[in-house]
Amino acid sequence: MPDKRKASMSEPSNKRLRISNEDASDTASSTSTQTHERPRNNPVFGQKSAFPGLDDGGDELFYGSADDGMEYLRMVRSEANSLPSLFTAPVAVRIIENPESTTQPEADASRLHRFPAGFYEDEAYIAPVEADKQPVSAPDERFPEAQISYYNLLRHRFLLLRSTLRCTPPATAIAALDDAHPISLPARNPAARREWRRLLMDVDPQMVQLACLDSESVLRVLSILARGLSENIRGGDPDLVRRVGAWAWGLLGRCREVGELATDQVGELRGLGKRAAKILLRMQETEFKRAAEDSEASDSDDGDGEEAQREKEAQGEGQGEEGLEAQDADMPDADLSAALEAAKLRLQAKLQSDAAPEVTDERDQAEPGDSVQQARVLLDMIITIVGEFFGQRDLLDAREVWIRDEAVDEM
Repeated sequence: MPDKRKASMSEPSNKRLRISNEDASDTASSTSTQTHERPRNNPVFGQKSAFPGLDDGGDELFYGSADDGMEYLRMVRSEANSLPSLFTAPVAVRIIENPESTTQPEADASRLHRFPAGFYEDEAYIAPVEADKQPVSAPDERFPEAQISYYNLLRHRFLLLRSTLRCTPPATAIAALDDAHPISLPARNPAARREWRRLLMDVDPQMVQLACLDSESVLRVLSILARGLSENIRGGDPDLVRRVGAWAWGLLGRCREVGELATDQVGELRGLGKRAAKILLRMQETEFKRAAEDSEASDSDDGDGEEAQREKEAQGEGQGEEGLEAQDADMPDADLSAALEAAKLRLQAKLQSDAAPEVTDERDQAEPGDSVQQARVLLDMIITIVGEFFGQRDLLDAREVWIRDEAVDEM
């Protein structure tokens, strides 16, 4: 028995100790609680933190050395917490040397007492709308004063038209509309589009009809008008040009504001403005070419006419002097005066006969000139309205500048 008992100072056995399942589960649970921490939610934003270990420090600033990644993140977070939420630059205050001067007291007071435009509260910047910073269309310097006044009046008239067409017409006026004044244009209806194309050229619009049109129908009718704009303007009929202008004016006034239109709808209005600008540019180019050709032809005709006139005057002077000398020698004074009266009557009759065709020619040329002028006014109106009221201000550069006629100045 004493031989079988091991000594207390003997070496330990090489066999491993047996660990029960209960001890293993306790050890694993304690290890998991120590290594895995649940992330916390940010009390301000409600966002769950991606690095749970950073929440232990709280709002305390970290001044230690960044030995590992967590320490570096903790240092960056502490620096971010120490910074203000909003950075503002100091407001420059203008100092007036002589504050007792009363030249412009109101302006100086407004400059001295400048209050902040807004304030920062609850992670948001709040400021009132400043009316003086709204975009205002400044008059173009290249336009004369008369043209600027015309554009101002045109804008006021368009605003009045828009407010008028937004009113609901009475039921009796709506019931009085005939078949020549429809109040809708269905989508994907070729027959209705052909009928509207005919009405735009043959029938004048009515205010009640325009007020009853819905927004979709207005844009569809405008697309039909835009496609036939060039053909109707170049036809040379002043009545047709006025009728097309009345339709364009009324339909643009019935359109909703640019903030209430979709992108494709604004694109249709821009297409109308671009088409009008292209037609106006072509008319200007045609006029310039015609003026250049007329100037060249007039120069050549003037040269030939002056030479022929000089020859005729030379021959006439010689024959006239010889004839007058012969008449003076043979004719008495009474016969000479009678001959002069007869010559005056023949000259007046000839002048009247020559002036009559000129008057008829001027009357014949008045209608084409009137149609061209009406077409220019129509195109200028479309470009101005689309550019000013529907956000297409780049098209305003296509408008032509009015040039005062020299004949008017001489009169």
